[in-house]
Amino acid sequence: MATIKQIQANRRNAQRSTGPRTPEGKQAVRFNALTHGIRAESVIIPGEDQSKFNEHLARLSAAWLPQDEMEKSLVEQIAANQWKLARLDRSEARLYEAGALDPAAFVMAIHRLYLTQARLERCISTAVADLERYRKVRLARREDLGMAENNLFQKGIIYGTCKEDRTFFILPQVRGLDGEWRDVPREALGDFPKPPAAS
Repeated sequence: MATIKQIQANRRNAQRSTGPRTPEGKQAVRFNALTHGIRAESVIIPGEDQSKFNEHLARLSAAWLPQDEMEKSLVEQIAANQWKLARLDRSEARLYEAGALDPAAFVMAIHRLYLTQARLERCISTAVADLERYRKVRLARREDLGMAENNLFQKGIIYGTCKEDRTFFILPQVRGLDGEWRDVPREALGDFPKPPAAS
């Protein structure tokens, strides 16, 4: 147990130690507490390839086809946890290298590794279940609004004239997430003639 003088000395020393102050210093110590990257703020840690993670995320997005921000977020969560799980497998391989750890430290490291692995696998399973559940609710909500998944567009008619001939332009109306039909904005029509003035 520490004596009163040691406690007081520790407090004095702690007041002098404020950590890095410059942006370069903060950047240098950003990952000091990181041992295997599982709790890193960033999914990608030094030594990993951002483009490989982006490819992994793109493959998952192509498989799940997220339709809104919530689904995109859940797919990203699945991708991040799978990426961390792969990192964990690489860490496990290093534990078995000759002389890497003494037997007691090895047992503790393997135990922590398996607990983390189980937690990540649960997170992936939960995110998949959440994604499927959310997708069911979203589709049910659309059906309640009278919107089938393939019923997002309908034909709209815009009247115009071309050299005394009457012309009708058929353009789609778009159904929003709230179920309301909206005309294509006039700006999107380009150089179509203006409709005749009402008489």
